Amino acid sequence: MNHMDIVGRILQSLRPRRDGVLLRSDVNDFGSPTQVSAALKALVEKGLITRLDRGVYAKPDKVEQIGRQALLEQAMAKMAHQRTQDLKRARRRRSDPTAIYVRQLAKREGIVFAPTFADLWAKAVTKLAGDEVKSDKTDDLLVALTRAGKLTPRDMTRLVIAHHRNLARV
Repeated sequence: MNHMDIVGRILQSLRPRRDGVLLRSDVNDFGSPTQVSAALKALVEKGLITRLDRGVYAKPDKVEQIGRQALLEQAMAKMAHQRTQDLKRARRRRSDPTAIYVRQLAKREGIVFAPTFADLWAKAVTKLAGDEVKSDKTDDLLVALTRAGKLTPRDMTRLVIAHHRNLARV
């Protein structure tokens, strides 16, 4: 992906944010770490975003309206919330027998999830639309196992349903 595409995607992802805060983790999937860093640096140099701290950026008008410190506090709260969500997901994965089965099957068959262009496109469109629909590692492994012919589409569907039911219970 070229530099201008990443810059455009970052700007698009920032546009609908009411709080005006952008975390580096929000845009990591837009390119390689070097490409994302270069794009963020270019946006800061052009004055289109303001760097508040390491990995924390904001819209310049929000910095003027709300203030640097208040935005940093919002960003820290957002990062803490993301960490809490990540920990909850990790706990659910450990207690989900379907996820354990899928990981073991993938390991035994030597299958790993490698996103296709269509996967990356769908993820980007979903993110830009502001939707919170996210697949987890188990969902990704189920896709990889099905693509490799190790699971039938019917089995994959059954396992996805079981996995998400398990997640809802925890």
